[in-house]
Amino acid sequence: MVKLTIEQSIVIDIGSGPHPKPDATHRMDLHHWAGVTQVHDLRHIPYPYEDNFADKIYLGDVIEHLTVFDAPKVLKEIHRILKPGGVFEITCPDALWIMTQIVNNTWDENANVSWLRQNEDPWDNAMDYLFGGWRHPEEHKIPGMGHINGFCEASLTKLLVEAGFAKVYRVDDERNPIPARDAILMMVATK
Repeated sequence: MVKLTIEQSIVIDIGSGPHPKPDATHRMDLHHWAGVTQVHDLRHIPYPYEDNFADKIYLGDVIEHLTVFDAPKVLKEIHRILKPGGVFEITCPDALWIMTQIVNNTWDENANVSWLRQNEDPWDNAMDYLFGGWRHPEEHKIPGMGHINGFCEASLTKLLVEAGFAKVYRVDDERNPIPARDAILMMVATK
């Protein structure tokens, strides 16, 4: 009798942190979190993976921690290790959504989830989200923490296309209800 085996997809969670994606087979992070399989600073290129290695790659809530100089290099490196036809999913705060809520004075009505309402003042809440880590007395001291960059759909799409990705599009992040759902920019791209 011939035993058939199904090849497992290779899924990398880059910047996996303490809460990696459940389907990740490889978890790369700067820190030695539980479950991390590869400790590596993503700003240091090349990554410890071969060309065309992964079927899927996640970069969740990480790109906003990179400088404007490092972000394009990281996206190009992710493109290198993704297989042709592979899927790349990236999330970050939607800076345009944050700014729009402040300018239109609609934070209180549209930021309808508790994690966007930690303070009484809508401005403070928006700044906490936009500049995550830098407004905390200790978190910004941890290497790699603190938001130092911001993206909207147009700016992130431009970077992804420049890195070589195709079929770049925004998807709804189902973790939050409408209208706060749009506070998170979730993009999918293929190689």
